[in-house]
Amino acid sequence: MNKSQSNELDWDFYFYVAETLLGWSRESFFNSTPAHWLKQYIMHLKHNAPDALEPEKKIHFLDDTPFL
Repeated sequence: MNKSQSNELDWDFYFYVAETLLGWSRESFFNSTPAHWLKQYIMHLKHNAPDALEPEKKIHFLDDTPFL
């Protein structure tokens, strides 16, 4: 896999989460900030998969979250 394919796959994941899990349109996705997107994704995980995140941890990063 070359560098351009890797970047495309990264964006595909973000679009998938925004459109499928969060119910956003592409326009909403492009108008949001990365921090807002991440906060919404973490809220989605807390609501739908409470065991996915450590409850005592106050700060979550994308690397700490399960991807699917």
